[in-house]
Amino acid sequence: MGRFLMALAVALAPILSARPAAASTNDLIQQLDQLTRSFAGSAGIWIADPATSKALYTHNPEEQVVTASLYKLALMAEAERRVDAGDLKYTDTITIEDDDITDDGSFEPAGTTMSLDEALESMITISDNGTARALWHVLGPKNVNAMLAAQGIPDFHVQIDLDEDNVATPHAIGMFMTLLAKRQLISPAASDRMLARLGRQQINNRLPAALPNGVVVAHKTGNLPGLTHDAGIVYTKFGPRVVVVMTWDADEPDADSFIADVGSLVYSAVLEPPANAKFDVPRTAVLADVGGSTRITVPITNIGGNPWAAAGTSSFRLIWEMRDGKDSVVATSAAPIVLPALQPDKTANVGVVLNVPKAAGDYKVTIGLMDADGHALAALGAATATFALRAHQPYLVNADMTMPTVMHQNEASLLITHYTALPTAGTSSHPLVLTWRLIDPRNGRAVTQGSLPVGSLEPGAAGDFFAPFIAPNLLGRYRLSYELRERNIAVSETLTSTVTITGPRTYPDDEGGRTPGPPVLKAPSPTPRFRFPAPSGSLVPNIPLPSLPPGRATPSPRPSP
Repeated sequence: MGRFLMALAVALAPILSARPAAASTNDLIQQLDQLTRSFAGSAGIWIADPATSKALYTHNPEEQVVTASLYKLALMAEAERRVDAGDLKYTDTITIEDDDITDDGSFEPAGTTMSLDEALESMITISDNGTARALWHVLGPKNVNAMLAAQGIPDFHVQIDLDEDNVATPHAIGMFMTLLAKRQLISPAASDRMLARLGRQQINNRLPAALPNGVVVAHKTGNLPGLTHDAGIVYTKFGPRVVVVMTWDADEPDADSFIADVGSLVYSAVLEPPANAKFDVPRTAVLADVGGSTRITVPITNIGGNPWAAAGTSSFRLIWEMRDGKDSVVATSAAPIVLPALQPDKTANVGVVLNVPKAAGDYKVTIGLMDADGHALAALGAATATFALRAHQPYLVNADMTMPTVMHQNEASLLITHYTALPTAGTSSHPLVLTWRLIDPRNGRAVTQGSLPVGSLEPGAAGDFFAPFIAPNLLGRYRLSYELRERNIAVSETLTSTVTITGPRTYPDDEGGRTPGPPVLKAPSPTPRFRFPAPSGSLVPNIPLPSLPPGRATPSPRPSP
């Protein structure tokens, strides 16, 4: 891929891709004003971002200036129009006649024959005057001017005869380059051919002179005594910029340096988008039936420095796109939504209708701004916002489930489901199952999940389902997410609650006292051992023995062995 085509690919990035915004448009204007005031000559300037409808900077934009070799841009466009129409081919031959030769800037002798493609290349890339005069004769200046008028550029006039001048305003040359940058001059194919040819320009001592190596600039220079011009498209990291600088009454080296400085300032500027907004989008997933549409209301605040108009070039639109889990675009706004007039820092509520895919699943919706000409502003730094949409099969039931917020490991808690059947339940019963997920709030991941049957939903019925919910064998605080399903398809909204799981319970919730049972005794501690003296006769007191009950023999001592 050539350098120009690579730059064009960057310029045609997805409509809602964004770059970091940095508002330096005012800085650029001040720097260009200062540079222009310090210039020894006079200048007409037109600088624009082709993705917006307003110029970024102008100075003497409507001054009628002799174009010098910039008129060759118009000859190239008329030739490409005829190639598009089939009236000419690149292989057709053109002969340079004696009256095509000028005193300066003619590089081919009279009688030289070349193809149309070769003539265009010589006229543009090295600004050969002989091939330009030959093309002027072949194409006819009246036809060239008619083409310019048809393209909406009437202030760009090619001389009808050699007694008058080629003239144009900086604004008109800027319009020519803007159409070219937008691939709207003649046709997209013709625009691409012209941009590629301008990108091969060999006179690069002005707009490209102070730019880093490798920067693509599609441009055309012009010189006559006292006149020094350059006009083209500079492809910056943030998109193309149209830069037209036409100078007069200045020495050529000073003019060259001035134009190079303008190109450098424009290239390095990170511009404020023409409009910017803050979108207060839903924080939880928008739920919608598959294959239909759903409407949400989005508060939108104008956070830019300029008021929005209700119509015209200062009006703006809202656009959206929807992507699936593979980041493929599956839906976009059918038409841009016209935003109301809005002053800076003011907010308006805007209704957005989303087309819901036919496949159930989770989708990401991104919304952003577009200008009145249909250019998405995200690539210029305007903010976007995203939110989730969950497309599901039509729900069968409205459900509200309650359970204790404190549970005990592996023990049952009463789950009560208050339900009302929706008309979509039809005429048959539906066996419902509650599916649940326990989510760690620290990382949003499910740590365990399960399901339990709750009962059958009858058409038109309302009431309560009762079911035991066994707390997982975990401890801590979790987010519990649950919904009703039939054959593994959600038939109700997903609900969430926060629960705390503690250890096994030791006190019943309904008694308020200790569970009856045998007393739990404290284990005795070991008793210290005491040493008693051995008994002796002198120490034994004379204590009478108790009498034995009648009828029992008194034991007699056993004889010693």
